[in-house]
Formats: sequence, C-alpha cells, structure tokens
Amino acid sequence: MGVLRTVIGVLACALLLTGGYALAATASVSLTAKGPEPATVSIDWGDTVVFSNGDTVDHGVTSQRAGMTSPTIPPGGTFEHRFDGRAGPNTFVQTGTRPTFSGVVVLTVSGEVTLKTSTKRGAYGSNVTLSGRSTYAGTPVVIQIRYAGATGDWATLMTLPTGVDGSYSGRFRLTAGGRLRARTAADQLSSDLQDVAVLPRIRARVARSRVPKGARVVITVQIVPAAAADSVDLEERVEGRRGWLRKSTKAVPESGKVKFVFKAARGRTQLRLSLKRGALEPGFEPIVSKSMLVIGF
Repeated sequence: MGVLRTVIGVLACALLLTGGYALAATASVSLTAKGPEPATVSIDWGDTVVFSNGDTVDHGVTSQRAGMTSPTIPPGGTFEHRFDGRAGPNTFVQTGTRPTFSGVVVLTVSGEVTLKTSTKRGAYGSNVTLSGRSTYAGTPVVIQIRYAGATGDWATLMTLPTGVDGSYSGRFRLTAGGRLRARTAADQLSSDLQDVAVLPRIRARVARSRVPKGARVVITVQIVPAAAADSVDLEERVEGRRGWLRKSTKAVPESGKVKFVFKAARGRTQLRLSLKRGALEPGFEPIVSKSMLVIGF
C-alpha cells in the first residue's frame, strides 16, 4: 500500500446569506502514479467529488462504504460522485496501479432543518400546513410522526421537496394526534419536535326546544370519530344558576351515535355535550358542543 498522504483539501461551500442555505459544492482529487492527490478531502453532505485521471494510464476508484465504483477513467478523463450517505470517513481505493493506493473522503453533516405547524390543535379531518427550511436545498425533507400513545417507531407521514432556497411546505389531514419531526441528510439531521392534537367533532340536536314542563326531550348526538372517546357527558345550565352541571353520562358505541333523554324543567335550560380528558383516547383534546336551549312552560 502506498503511503497515505494527509493533505487536507479545502472545500469552498457557497452560502447564500439572505436565505441561509448551503449550495452543493465540489472537491477535486487527481489520480496520479503516486496515488490520489490530495489523499484526504473533507466535504459537506451532498457535495460532489470530481476524480480526474492525471496519469498516463487508466485508473478507477471504488469505495464500498460510499457505494461508489467508477468505470475505467482514461488519462485526462473524470468521474464524479455525490456523497450523500452516512457521515464519517469514506475510504476509497485507486485502481490501475501496482501497488494500489487509497484515499479518504471525510463527510460531515452540518446546518439545520426546521419545522412549523399551522396549528397545535385542530378539528378532526381539518388540514394542517407544515413548513420549514433545510440547509440542504434540493434534497427532500421527510416528515415523520409518532402517534400519541404509541410506543413503536416513527412513521413516515410525507416526503416534501425543497426549493432553491431550502424551503418546503405541505399539508396533511388531521385524523390522529402525535409528535412530528422533519428529517433530512439521509436521516442524520432532525428538526425540533412539534406536537399536534385533534379536537373530535360533536353534532347534537334536540327533538323539540319548547315543551311542557316534565316532558321528555330527546337529544341525539354524533361523535366523529367514534373511537376518540369512551363516554360523553350531557351537561345543563338552568336559568338563574351559574356554571354547568353534569346531568348524565353515556358510553360511545362504535357508530358514534348517542341518545339522551332529558326531562324538561320550567323555564329556560341550556344543554351541551362534553368530551372530557379522562374519557378521551391519546392525541385527542377535550371539547364541548354548542349549547342548545330548551324552554319548559
């Protein structure tokens, strides 16, 4: 093996000051009769190394860690490879000489990726906009979610392209709460975590709003999704009194449809349905329905 030279190749990475993202850069390595020159180069993730044959015979380069194998490079020819794998030293071998020579491409990951959500809590089925910016413009950003209450791995929610300024944006339909993160650079760069929660939908109505005192009033309720809650409370506020009192509690079936029967009192009574935290599945937030007025005469 030839002596490994430790000449550091200085890589000039262009930085757009107004946008704050790094443009992909290149480094050069010459394949000579005495081995690669320089023998060690340091580059940022996603940069390209141009291997040029500066000798009078054919050469090639190969690196198992980088997944790189060049075709035969004739004298004066070049071969380019973009390094977008795991950070660290990528040893390569220069072929076509006896003995063979080796070199190293040191790959680093720098910069950041950010993530913002348009809301922290939204109604079931509503759209949530995700946006942010990555140092590595042109490289997709993977949005991952760990669902509330789950103990498993992160799941991929979507993959979003980045623009020339590194920015990205996308929307998803909110059906389950959880924790979000953005990842890029071969899953080596992560954003801060963002939590989103879901507000179930409650649709309720009374069969009659004006009834004789003591009449039975039927309240029908639809909860979406039904799996969001184990039970729902019927609450009342009687004219002349302050605060809401729980009147009845019903289990939520698979259909999400619940029926309450209320005995009307004289005067004005306000009714509403409430989903409380203790009755909700992980990732769902407490919510109350619009109030309904029942007048007993």
